Amino acid sequence: MNFAPIIIMNVILLVITILLSIADKFLVTYGKCKITVTQEDEHKEFVVEGGNYLHSELISHGYHIQASCGGKATCGYCKVMVKSGGGSMLPTEEVFMSKEEKKAGTRLSCQVKVKEDIEIQIPDFFSTVRNIVKNQMYDPKVDWQFITDVQGESLPALKKIKVEQNQQDTVLDIINQYRDLEGPLVPVLQKVNDTFNYLPENLLHYIAEELDIPKSHVYRIATFYNAFSLKPKGKYKIAICMGTACHVKGAAGLMETFENELSINEGETTEDLLFSLEGVRCIGCCGLAPVLLVNEDVHGLVTKDRVPQIIEMYRKKEI
Repeated sequence: MNFAPIIIMNVILLVITILLSIADKFLVTYGKCKITVTQEDEHKEFVVEGGNYLHSELISHGYHIQASCGGKATCGYCKVMVKSGGGSMLPTEEVFMSKEEKKAGTRLSCQVKVKEDIEIQIPDFFSTVRNIVKNQMYDPKVDWQFITDVQGESLPALKKIKVEQNQQDTVLDIINQYRDLEGPLVPVLQKVNDTFNYLPENLLHYIAEELDIPKSHVYRIATFYNAFSLKPKGKYKIAICMGTACHVKGAAGLMETFENELSINEGETTEDLLFSLEGVRCIGCCGLAPVLLVNEDVHGLVTKDRVPQIIEMYRKKEI
């Protein structure tokens, strides 16, 4: 097979790309461009000479946006939300974005060139890391260290996550039960989740350190299984079946009644951490539709009138 035409075509495309880059750098001028930045409660505007990358302009104006790859679009840590301006997303950015992030206008600031007025929002760094882990666009073997040198200043050292002594003792006992097993992480997370009714963030850090596992890997496992929760859950988890049979028999009405009685919405937990409310697809009890679970207890043929009685029954257990 003759590869000469393919090689020639690739060389031509490469030359065109280089020439376009040179033209864009030296021959095209964009004039003054306004950058509007929102970060938490801070709102700031400044005018720059168009043509530079957004990331460098933000750094030069005092914003500490991490980029361990040095602008090569290989790490994804410099994500910002572009509300207007910025042009179209580049292929080098798409690999770091989930569908939700693309819809929200998330971009890599190291790839966005300031050619017009642009309005952005900078998310907090931990949210960025969460999404990178969620998208699995990371190397779990790498322990990233971020160093910046903006006007002679260095990034302050990260504060150590605090773990209360009683939490530490409880979790250490759990870890010691499974430490010598092959693949101890999942059973440890299961036991910790059952003990605290969720996985507190500080304990995820502590578990990673004790088991000598990258924090990114611990977080990935913690967010992969539906049985785990990173938000506090109630002692009594009310799961209303929303499958076809239960839906026909009025499951939606039951959900609304529970929401009204508990003053929470689906997916939320009461302030006293007693009840959590969620909808599930099917629990295999179609003959008892509409049906719900409270932890392991099955309640079938439930009507709206019975909802206050069910709630009261579990409240009395606490008394």
